[in-house]
Amino acid sequence: MTRPIWFATALLYFATCCAAQEVIAPTPDKVGSARGDNWDGYNIINSFETGYRFFSVSGNQNTYRSNENFGNGVRLLSSFLTVNSKTGHGRLFDELVLTTEGLGGDPYTHASLRVQKNRIFEYSLLWRKSDYFNPGLVTGGGQGEHLLDSSYTLQDHDLTLFPQSRIRVFLGYTRDSQGGAGISTVQLFDPGGGPFDPTGNVFPVFANIRRVENEYRLGVELHWRGFTFDVTRGWQDFKDDSQDQFAGASHGDDFHSNTILNLFNRAQPYHGTSPYWRAALFRNNRLLSFNARFTYTGGQRAFVANETALGVNQFGLADNQQILTFGSARRPVATGNASLSVFPTEKLAITENVSFYNVRTDGNSAYLQFNNALQSTDFLYYQYLGIRTAATQTDALYHVRSWFDLHGGYEYSNRRIAASPQVAFAGTPSAPFLQTNELNTGIVGFRFRPLKPLTISLDGEFGHANRPFTQKSDKNYSALTGRIQYRLKTLQLSAWSHSDYNENSVTISAYSSHSRTYSGSASWSPRSWLSFDATYSKIHLDTLGGIQFFANSQLFPNQSSYYISNLHSGTLDIRLSLLQRMDLYLGYSRVQDTGDGRSVATQTSVGPTLPAFQSAQTFPVKFQSPMARLSVRLSERVRWNVGYQYFGYHADFWPAEDYLANTGYTSILWSF
Repeated sequence: MTRPIWFATALLYFATCCAAQEVIAPTPDKVGSARGDNWDGYNIINSFETGYRFFSVSGNQNTYRSNENFGNGVRLLSSFLTVNSKTGHGRLFDELVLTTEGLGGDPYTHASLRVQKNRIFEYSLLWRKSDYFNPGLVTGGGQGEHLLDSSYTLQDHDLTLFPQSRIRVFLGYTRDSQGGAGISTVQLFDPGGGPFDPTGNVFPVFANIRRVENEYRLGVELHWRGFTFDVTRGWQDFKDDSQDQFAGASHGDDFHSNTILNLFNRAQPYHGTSPYWRAALFRNNRLLSFNARFTYTGGQRAFVANETALGVNQFGLADNQQILTFGSARRPVATGNASLSVFPTEKLAITENVSFYNVRTDGNSAYLQFNNALQSTDFLYYQYLGIRTAATQTDALYHVRSWFDLHGGYEYSNRRIAASPQVAFAGTPSAPFLQTNELNTGIVGFRFRPLKPLTISLDGEFGHANRPFTQKSDKNYSALTGRIQYRLKTLQLSAWSHSDYNENSVTISAYSSHSRTYSGSASWSPRSWLSFDATYSKIHLDTLGGIQFFANSQLFPNQSSYYISNLHSGTLDIRLSLLQRMDLYLGYSRVQDTGDGRSVATQTSVGPTLPAFQSAQTFPVKFQSPMARLSVRLSERVRWNVGYQYFGYHADFWPAEDYLANTGYTSILWSF
């Protein structure tokens, strides 16, 4: 049995926290003259940092790769180049800016380029590549059979013609692709049991990931008598030609089963196009501000998935199963919003917002499963889904005093969902499903400045929905946010708190969630050569919902899905400038989820009693990363840099995923 979805959510969130930590390289210090150098009518400022990364890892290298993934080798850690015309009228261009980071082997690299010539054109390019490694979840049997090792590549081009004129023309192109290899699992030859059931088995299969999306844009912007109007026509084309396959003889995960897989192939091409229109109108002046936006996308998709499996079932008989899923559909989406702000007095501002959203999926999709051994067929037919939402919101801001502001608002939204989910073969269509949900929300808050350096603000939102669509949707909820900020010369202190509560119940289940966030930060520069920065935050989350499920061919009704998290994170940074030649940076970051206080995955009084659920009700984990960097100015144009960073990861319930990593670099930062 795999771990439940709570573990996946916690691991993904924690991996995001780890990835958000500052990486020791590249070096942020500057070299060369701040005024740059002159050449043939242009002023040039440039810097390049070239160096060598090194690392060592003990423990689970797959977890390290999913969180950090830095390796050994020579790198162009960063580069920066600006070329500006001294007169503003260069021969080919007036400004050029080029930046890069991590080229030559880092898992996360990017480059950007901006070129412009006044009154004629502006061109920008963004290129980004990310090597993504996901070792997947470890199954209950202790074997990880889900893996993704792929690369994401993004390139974005934007060209503006006549950028300073009243009529501007835009052209753009974006390409996003993903390619690589993966491993997944499939359950086969199982008439009715679950994983490890005597009548079936689970087998690993290999995946070849191939996904590409292209977008083309053409637009125009007009400026006339204080109004700005722009319209864009775009086309998005998407292709997913990923394929899963296996060839050989596999006995699967359950070696006690006689079920064998000899051949598996799943081709699932998914292609589509989404042409769209986007329009906007703006007007701003002293008494009135108006803006409106509208987008329409006429999406069309076509897909087919053909799966074939050959093998031997539990009783030693040849088994041949084929599944075919196909369909095509239209998915038009229309969204729009308009906002009008009026200022009847210098102290009062009133804003009215109106928005709508309409999406529907309308087409013909079918699911057919053929069991060639039993000569049987299962057929399902899917038809229609439509969602329409309209909302209006009124906000008012009143300046009671120069040191006190009061604001409030009211929001109403109406959402209608209609669906014709499926019909059975040779049966009658199922009754269409209709539901309308109304949400009423009140907003109130104030900002208070009792002292010039001190600002205090409080905001509250309270809402009620009469028919939430799912048990996790908002029903009776409240959100409170408070902020305190203090600034005095080089000292800055701030604190922030947010709570979000939601209680919901539907016909067959119930759900509640409580989240609270507390954070604070401090920044102080007592001397020009010394500065301190510190942050701390705590996020509490607990959720409780009703579920029922099958496990080991048995139904478990009236169960509770329970999860609790207490996530603490903190950072401390110290920067020193020594002898006007050396800059020293010391940092420390720590992320720790204390969970519900348990140190081992033992029985609790809430939720299912299965061990796999018990260990996934909370995820106690620790991550810490001290670092140090020294940058020495050898001359005005050259700096030598060296740095070290340590990563320590420990999961209380899953120690096999722990790792310790030592990483560092040395580099030369120079300007010519």
